[in-house]
Amino acid sequence: MENKPSRRAVLGAGAGLLATGALAAMASPASAAASSSQGQPAGGPNVIPADRIGLQIFTVRQLIGSDYTNLEIALEAVYDAGVRELELAGDYYAKTTAELKALVQSYGLRIVSNHFGPRSASAPNPWMTYDGRMQIFEDAQTLGRFPYLGTGSSFGFPGAGATTSDDMKAMAEKFNECGEHAVSQGFGGFFFHNHDREFTLENGVPVYNTLLEYTDPRYVKFEVDLGWVSVAGEDPYWWIKEHGERFIAFHIKDIKWDPNGNRTAAAGTRAGGRKFRFADVGKGDIDWTRALSALKDLRDYRFFLEHDDAGNLTLNPPGSTNTVWRGCSTLGGINTSGRR
Repeated sequence: MENKPSRRAVLGAGAGLLATGALAAMASPASAAASSSQGQPAGGPNVIPADRIGLQIFTVRQLIGSDYTNLEIALEAVYDAGVRELELAGDYYAKTTAELKALVQSYGLRIVSNHFGPRSASAPNPWMTYDGRMQIFEDAQTLGRFPYLGTGSSFGFPGAGATTSDDMKAMAEKFNECGEHAVSQGFGGFFFHNHDREFTLENGVPVYNTLLEYTDPRYVKFEVDLGWVSVAGEDPYWWIKEHGERFIAFHIKDIKWDPNGNRTAAAGTRAGGRKFRFADVGKGDIDWTRALSALKDLRDYRFFLEHDDAGNLTLNPPGSTNTVWRGCSTLGGINTSGRR
């Protein structure tokens, strides 16, 4: 019987099982990933380090499958596309945190973040109790000793789902509590990931400003989804330029304004009611070089690719694997020199 190499044995030698011919033909943007002897990622201040190209794993959820059958196939495919860092979406795929970390590492990847907390308004929010937060801290230590701990939505927090400055103040108070607790346990603090509704206008000003104003920068940072910022009709460059010191990471998600799009911008935002669809990064309407040129040094941040509809073959016929490859290629080609 012929001995065939395992998937892990051939990592880097070719594309993943579900990758397209184009994926197999192109060199991985992360193939030259390296860090400097001082510990700062290589790449320079104007180039995203190859080992900082990450993925919000929610993007490939359909590939993984509801029963997680294809989890290992997905891990191999995203590595071959150029991803080196993963952000989880609150799911451990029926594994212990130690088991999941070991599996991910066996495919050349590392878990560096997670959206802790509920995925729906009806689920309990562990951030709201002392014991719940302590479990989050324990999970984070095992998964990857994360520098910051955060959540992917406002579900379960005071003011959740509402869009006034008073709602943001109530939410900020709880974020401060969570962040202070995280810092006391040796973490850098708490982070919040936005959607478009947090940019609802009140007296002409996005209420996201209130969230920034009433959170303590010693304890609370922000993971900014630049796709949702754009959906709200805001300028990603401006928000980074004005508040970049509060931001630690970005979701890199592209959009295409389309009168027949399947999605609608949140009411009350600058673009409220406007139709759009998600697109592969580099194929939408966001000028990524301009947006990221607001950062003084790209090596100081993390960049997580995301596409909410990547696995829907009606909306995205090439599939999520191609989406990840396209995103890695785009991020790997960005150079912000001369754009400030």
